[in-house]
Amino acid sequence: MISEDFAAILTVRDSKTTLDTLVLFDVAHDDSDISPIDQFIENSLRLNKIWAIGDPSQQIEPEMGILLLLGYISAVESYMRALIRRLIACDQFSQQNCESLQLSFGAALHHRINVLPEALLEETVFSGKDEITKALNKFIGIQLNNNKALAPLFTQYEIICQLRHCCVHRFGKLGAKNAINFGLQSHKEFLEKPVLLNKQAISSIADILITLVKSINIEVFKLVLIRSATSTLNGQAKPGIGWTWHKTKDKNNFYQYYSVFACQKDAQPSPPPNELYERFRKVHRKVGKK
Repeated sequence: MISEDFAAILTVRDSKTTLDTLVLFDVAHDDSDISPIDQFIENSLRLNKIWAIGDPSQQIEPEMGILLLLGYISAVESYMRALIRRLIACDQFSQQNCESLQLSFGAALHHRINVLPEALLEETVFSGKDEITKALNKFIGIQLNNNKALAPLFTQYEIICQLRHCCVHRFGKLGAKNAINFGLQSHKEFLEKPVLLNKQAISSIADILITLVKSINIEVFKLVLIRSATSTLNGQAKPGIGWTWHKTKDKNNFYQYYSVFACQKDAQPSPPPNELYERFRKVHRKVGKK
């Protein structure tokens, strides 16, 4: 007899598999003493080990290229979250900038105080230049949108994020919207064709992203320090956060900023805090004096 189940186009086995999210996270992990830039470099180095070790002539599978691209961009987004969170925790100007922003009750109830600023970022993404610059302006009060030095890197970041969109939503295939962003006339023959990310492409992506993140780190550090000396907090009469320009008195204040931005994992680590403080003091010690 012919079955009446005309929709039985596939055979599906019964699945008893369930996921217990309580065992999927490393509760012992603690990176609170590692700067955001060092976290980014550590994450990037872990990704590098997946493909950069071994025979340089041996190519990677396309699917591995997709996963690596997603990993490197995830490292960028994780850096941005850690940077903003750490700055809100220590910088008075950033705190004033966030005073009117709202938190969910659940976040306020359950987040530890040192990661409470993370709750502000729940609806924030960093999948493009505009998303990064808007977030820095919204939470930190820093403008990078028209930064000429960063412009070429942000242009490349936009390209990488378009590739990411293809990988996340189309398993690597080029969609019409992405093709328009790349230039439809020159890319129309690649519509619905999969991206091929070989070792050279992955190396270029990794290089662009680490250069971008390091450049953002330097620029935000500079602007935050300048503001801490030259801008005036709401309700205060004098500019700055109270720098005395005496090393022993300013040591703790400066180190709070330094620890957010300093890098020890790079091939060329950051200069020691005393050296950077002396440079900072040399430039700004006369601010507010007649």
